[in-house]
Amino acid sequence: MFKVLLVEDEVTCSSSVHLLLKDFCQLHSTSSSGIALNLAAANKYDLIIIDIDLHSKTEGVNTASAIRRLTNYTSIPIVAFSINECAEKRQYILSNGYSHFISEPFNIRNFAQQIKFILSSQVNYNNSSPLLAPVHTFIPKVIY
Repeated sequence: MFKVLLVEDEVTCSSSVHLLLKDFCQLHSTSSSGIALNLAAANKYDLIIIDIDLHSKTEGVNTASAIRRLTNYTSIPIVAFSINECAEKRQYILSNGYSHFISEPFNIRNFAQQIKFILSSQVNYNNSSPLLAPVHTFIPKVIY
């Protein structure tokens, strides 16, 4: 089972993500960037999902950058998650610690499939090479 850290300050959203990922992820979550840093330092996560607008317009990006500087997280996928489309901020976000970007419009099943895609891409690449998977900013939408 994959180990995932969710950093989200919206309780409803956090609960929804827990429900979506519970079948294939061991999910730890927090709404605090400080606790997220402590959890990342104490654990080895396969993927981290961070709300872009965590408490403020910059806290999510600052948290991603700080986690990226930790020893074990230079190449681990960090997903920028937002319920608001931030096309103008996409390049800024991806150049500041995040490796992937998921925002609306999306549906519930798409979100889980996108996370599975990121995790499976990482695992498939790592099983064939000692190097970590390259950054994939394109995440295909799954149509139902």
